[in-house]
Amino acid sequence: MSTTSPSAAPVPLHISVEAPPPPAPFAPTVIGSVAGPGSRPTSEPQPTGPNWAALGIEPRWKGLETSDCAAILSPVLGPATGAEEYTRYAAGALRRGESVLVVACTGAGEHRHNVFSGKVAPGIHLPDRYGQIAASPLPAGVCPHLAGGLDHAEHELGARLLNRPPETWFGLTLLQAASYSGRPGSAVIAPKPKEGVLRPILVDGLGTPIAGVWVPDGGGARWFVVPHGTDQQLLAEWLIQHALPAYVPGALTRARSTLVRDAAFATDAEARLIEAITQEQLDHEERQAELQRELAVLQAVADPLRDGLLFGTGRQLEDAVHDVLVAAGATVTRLDDVYGTESADLLAEYGGRRVLVEVKSASNRPPQSLPDKLLKHLATWSGLTGTEPVDGGVLVVNHQVKLAPAKRDAEVYTDRAFADALTVPVIGSVRLFEWWRREDWEPVRHAVFGATSEAGPAESAEVQSAERAVSDGVPSPARSGLRARWRR
Repeated sequence: MSTTSPSAAPVPLHISVEAPPPPAPFAPTVIGSVAGPGSRPTSEPQPTGPNWAALGIEPRWKGLETSDCAAILSPVLGPATGAEEYTRYAAGALRRGESVLVVACTGAGEHRHNVFSGKVAPGIHLPDRYGQIAASPLPAGVCPHLAGGLDHAEHELGARLLNRPPETWFGLTLLQAASYSGRPGSAVIAPKPKEGVLRPILVDGLGTPIAGVWVPDGGGARWFVVPHGTDQQLLAEWLIQHALPAYVPGALTRARSTLVRDAAFATDAEARLIEAITQEQLDHEERQAELQRELAVLQAVADPLRDGLLFGTGRQLEDAVHDVLVAAGATVTRLDDVYGTESADLLAEYGGRRVLVEVKSASNRPPQSLPDKLLKHLATWSGLTGTEPVDGGVLVVNHQVKLAPAKRDAEVYTDRAFADALTVPVIGSVRLFEWWRREDWEPVRHAVFGATSEAGPAESAEVQSAERAVSDGVPSPARSGLRARWRR
């Protein structure tokens, strides 16, 4: 999208690298020439990098005048603050009363190992006595997210980085310059270090900034720090469309850019629409923040149970099964707390039915001995102190835990001869998870308790569906007698 009007001038932008070489002249190969009868015309060279003209930007490379530039884009490292290009640009911005605006890419170059901080990459040196921003390469697979308290331009930059991420993210650390006053009695007094703050725009899972903006005390400058390898077209578009209007609008005014219009000359209709758009954006941001808070609450509740059903073993899996049965309306007692290992894991009650629930896990395919453990507990149940009769038992198994849930066997037991001989229902915890995440409680109750007094004489379509769904854990010959076993 072009950002210029017919009367607009390109916005000068200092690109702190050498000017790219001019493209080689296009010389197509003529068929039948000395190049050979099988030759084809060569394709015309394609330009690389941002389309400066379409964005309304006049790139000023190293060695060119920079005092009238609107900002600095440093694709490799932070600009050399002692070089003439930076000093002229900063002096020009100060004379005009504008903020110094820099977009610097960090992490380019050789990565080294530091005994104190581990692997480090080349960082960015800040101007004067403000210190530097160190960069540490982060592992592959980092999932960044937006920091809080961002203004519109910062939010827009973070969202674009999330949509088109670089190959490597870097953890950013602001290192303030150290002061030095010399040896005791020495007349050497070094200038006091200057202070600034690095505000995060994107953070990793530990809260470490991986993209941010450095602002010195008192303002006057904004250094946006992004990872090396960030798409330069992305940065150029963001600079001209969002950063300059927000932080250096005077540069666009001088260029008569349509991106900046003086509100004093807006028509009433334009002013009303601008106000409506602003309010719409505020309402959207408030609603989005509210939804994000609601999502965080749901995830805090769901994550432990989801992880337990899909990947849990031992007590974690048992707790997840317990919570699903409680959510389905059952009363559940933890038997390990009462009888230790002499009984099943859980006693579940619903609709007049009482069943023992044995919970097991297996890294690979489950051993055929697991149902025997439930049968043993059913046989010894009546001999335990203070027990009342039960109507049966259910085995819940989280099988093939080392595999992704989608790659696991649909049935807990795939040996048909063994599965046909089962006399107790066997439910995969993944199946239980599917019912739980949809809040489909009737299939859960039917799979665990069978036909209860609350289901009525005629079973609903959901109950019939649940019986078919339990087929993942109970083969057809055993299922044919399932109702009879529950009703005995």
